[in-house]
Amino acid sequence: MRPDGILELLRTVKNPFTGQDIVSEGLVTKIVAEEDRTTIYVAFARNTPPKPFAMAITWPLQARIVKDMVKVLEDKLGYFEIVDDMTLQRYYPIEEV
Repeated sequence: MRPDGILELLRTVKNPFTGQDIVSEGLVTKIVAEEDRTTIYVAFARNTPPKPFAMAITWPLQARIVKDMVKVLEDKLGYFEIVDDMTLQRYYPIEEV
């Protein structure tokens, strides 16, 4: 799938705090679509103040966004990664038991 198609799918993912879609909000900064993998870069770290309390508050929001991204993309893409564009941290959705 081309990056513009992926962006359109990601427009359905809303930030639970603001209610705005993550693409319009600027959280998706880059998409690299290769033959066997897709890497989606997000701007979580650059939008989080580097204070422990701020990080603790935003982590559940980021986890929810990642979970919603996976839900939207898992049936449409093969292998894909969600990576922070500043720290290169990979995000994985929390598995519900």
